[in-house]
Amino acid sequence: MLMLAAPPVARGLYVDSYIHRHTGERFLGATQVLANDAIIYVVLLSLFYLSFLKKTPRAVSILLRVLAFGAFLLYAIDVVVMVCFNAHLTVDDTVAYSTYAHKYLAQITRKRHVLILLAGVFAVGLAGWVLVCRYTLVRVWQHVLAGLAVLGLLMAWCFARNDTYIHSWRYKNVVAYTLEVRSESRGYSDGFISGFSFDADEVEEPNTPQTPNIIILMVESLSSYQSQYFSGLYDWMPSLDKIARENVAYTGFYANGFCTNDCYISVLMGRLPLRPPGSGGFVGNGPYSGFEDDPESLPRLLSKQGYATEFLMAGDQGFSGVGDWAKGLGFDTLEGHDHPAYDGWERYHFESAPDEALYARLVERIDQHQQTDGRFFMYVSTMTTHHPFVNPQTGEHSEEQTYRYADRQLGAFHEKLIEMGYFDDGILIILGDHHAMVPLKTGETEAMGEYRAAARVPMVVSYGNRKQAVVAGLHQQADIYHSLVSLTSSQRVTSDWVGDIFNNRPVKYVIHRRGDFRNIVSVFTENEDYLIKLDGDDTRVIGGEPGDDALEAAIVGRVNAARLLELAQE
Repeated sequence: MLMLAAPPVARGLYVDSYIHRHTGERFLGATQVLANDAIIYVVLLSLFYLSFLKKTPRAVSILLRVLAFGAFLLYAIDVVVMVCFNAHLTVDDTVAYSTYAHKYLAQITRKRHVLILLAGVFAVGLAGWVLVCRYTLVRVWQHVLAGLAVLGLLMAWCFARNDTYIHSWRYKNVVAYTLEVRSESRGYSDGFISGFSFDADEVEEPNTPQTPNIIILMVESLSSYQSQYFSGLYDWMPSLDKIARENVAYTGFYANGFCTNDCYISVLMGRLPLRPPGSGGFVGNGPYSGFEDDPESLPRLLSKQGYATEFLMAGDQGFSGVGDWAKGLGFDTLEGHDHPAYDGWERYHFESAPDEALYARLVERIDQHQQTDGRFFMYVSTMTTHHPFVNPQTGEHSEEQTYRYADRQLGAFHEKLIEMGYFDDGILIILGDHHAMVPLKTGETEAMGEYRAAARVPMVVSYGNRKQAVVAGLHQQADIYHSLVSLTSSQRVTSDWVGDIFNNRPVKYVIHRRGDFRNIVSVFTENEDYLIKLDGDDTRVIGGEPGDDALEAAIVGRVNAARLLELAQE
């Protein structure tokens, strides 16, 4: 009974603590977790009860217990995912990451062998009990107690709220949540597709091509709240803040999605990471299905301009298939954790060497390029600041100290680039891929609002302290792709949906794929926030200021156009 009660108690305490921090309301989270999860425990207890009846055949009894144990295990895993990654377990994520999950767990627990051993013994013992226990219910009070327990849970379930409260996804149970977000997979009808049209009203202008060396440095989970400069909250990133003040900082910059894969797609392809409908958020065999082998990818276009292109990280490129995907985009060189430069370094999650090792390797590669005097483009992905947070220098498990370590390494790398003369003919673009997978801080939501706080990330273009500016307009990750394409070609293309970070041309609309309710997309304008529900032909605005039908139609049209484009790419 203690084992069965542990997951909902843990989830109730976690959700209640979160909601209390943001609203001051106590017990809402705990009571709603109990109410929403009650139906799951009705099923669990019913299965166990039937398996212990004297007249239940032995084979049926074992089958019922296996089903109950499987449901309990699924529920427990969802609790772990929520506490660790601030998200529900989803079918999409299970398909995308299941093959790497055991490696990730081994990596983050490699120094906790005793805990792993105890968990293994517990699991084997529990499984053995499920299969061999022959205890039966024969006393009347046992049947009465089981009936009262089920009745009480059913009564609790009647008080479950089914609303769109901003935090409600946290207290919904995993089954209800999965059913709610399934509208994302609802397809478009043939009639809708044949009659659909959307005009982005793109404007083309002549441009004088420039060919600077380009480094895009994507700092894992870099969020605005960690920076005093970008949020006014924590002062964990003083080196980044110094770079921002002495170069060009973008204070209205947003991630197009909630995970690293979304950032890759936005920056390297210039496309919104809105998955096509069909079978959930991830269609096919992985998170990049529908986004592979693009002839207009950034590395391919820059290769045509004479650039050597490289995709570099100190982590495992096998995770989520990013290495194969990047290769399909046309990168000339790919390096991951298995490169000899990382031999001898301590390894962390995703088998990654620390940021210090990655930056040392980057300095080597830049020096090699400078000796040949050829143009180069590097996309660099750090890993140290991925959850769970570990400071590689001290081994301390601390979010703050991990980001302070990453900031020191970033600052040292930037100073090294200046010393090497990189900025004589090069630019460095620093950005976060998504909000850290931890609950939003109270200060974030108060300063930016719930929806924008989950999407805003720092972005700086460094010219080696030779050009200073603050850009406050709306920009998004996909703008980096379009801006670099325009910078290096003879035409510049902009629209309400496509911005230019180098010419201070913001977008009118920012689109963000959310990680809480996967079937809802946030759209930001200068003054308003809109919520779009993905629902096939019936994709529609469900939140925002009403009254402007033309604006809402334009926003919905853009979302549908993006998803239909990806559908056509399959």
